Amino acid sequence: MPVYVYEAIDSSGKKIKETVSDSDEASLKSSLREKGLVPISIAVSKSKKTTLFKRITQKDLLTFTQELGNLLDSGLPIDRALYVLSEYADKKAFRSIIREVYVDIQKGSSLSAAMAKHKTFPRVYINMVKAGEAGGILDAVIRRLTSFLETSISFTEEIISALIYPVLLTLVGGLAITVLMVYVVPEFAQIFADMGQTLPLPTLMLIAISTFFASYWWAFAALVVLGFFLIRYYAKTAEGKRFFDTLKLKIPVLNKLTMKLVISRFARTFGTLLHGGVPILQAIRISRDVVDNEIISQQLAVLEDGVNKGRGLSLPLRESGVFPGIVTQMVTVGEEAGRLEETFLLIAERFESDTKSLIKRFVSLFEPFLILIMGLIVGLIVISMLYGIFSINEIPL
Repeated sequence: MPVYVYEAIDSSGKKIKETVSDSDEASLKSSLREKGLVPISIAVSKSKKTTLFKRITQKDLLTFTQELGNLLDSGLPIDRALYVLSEYADKKAFRSIIREVYVDIQKGSSLSAAMAKHKTFPRVYINMVKAGEAGGILDAVIRRLTSFLETSISFTEEIISALIYPVLLTLVGGLAITVLMVYVVPEFAQIFADMGQTLPLPTLMLIAISTFFASYWWAFAALVVLGFFLIRYYAKTAEGKRFFDTLKLKIPVLNKLTMKLVISRFARTFGTLLHGGVPILQAIRISRDVVDNEIISQQLAVLEDGVNKGRGLSLPLRESGVFPGIVTQMVTVGEEAGRLEETFLLIAERFESDTKSLIKRFVSLFEPFLILIMGLIVGLIVISMLYGIFSINEIPL
């Protein structure tokens, strides 16, 4: 939900300025009037920019959640626990956010409402905290959030680790080819030019490509950077996001990976929310947002409609066409047994494992292919240069 900064006047004429989250400006105005406040101005809160090294990450959130859980388990009340964390959190930006949450609680706000003012805490987090407050099981919910964050971070790190070597291999190979074309080949070209002999066609073509690249490398670099930012900008627009979300589902291999990621992310979030006591309709809405693919999110809209009409979850899940048959069968059994949350967490574990296996298989095939391509390019450069050297020395091949 968007965060707003509003100024209002209460019944005594006192001016109030606060930061709150709400679905939209009209809803906020209505809420203020119900409290007897007259709104003067409402503006969308602008989040403060943070540098790469000061940015609050999921690991920071995990550390905060673990420490909050430990303090609550030791018997500290929530406000005292937050005060302690606001003094000792690693990052200054996070200490500031925790301090604001602490101040809001001192003013009478609930923990979930205080956290909702800050983008640091995702919707999944806030809704689980809200459910824990309503059920009087905040300690247990914090432990579940810790487990959820640990699993999510571990899954992300394993995927990144699998992709590090191919990325490094591409960068090193590209750098080696660039050095050959920009520095090595021009040196040989100058030697050949000084000798004044006719060179073979492969050598002439290589020298022409190298000369063009050495003269206009800045244009290539500018095009790459410009293309990157244009694609990034387009991807942030509604049309661009829809285009790339559709593309992900059409490219071979990538479509399978996307679907497995979507299923595992939806199942993990949905199962955790249900386990935390969040109502099923609210859990579906949040889980659809976490999917981060507009096409699939729209397909999953039938789940809300089905639950609203009393058709259960397994049948609309089958009609959505997103989940394979084995998943819908598991959900049917879980629904009949009243164990939906455990079923979805099991589905998440299975598809997370499948995702990691698919990435490892892809990387194991991609690495030798990448080495072969790099080797062919370097080999063609070397052979073209040798043609020129042998022709000058009249050495028969």
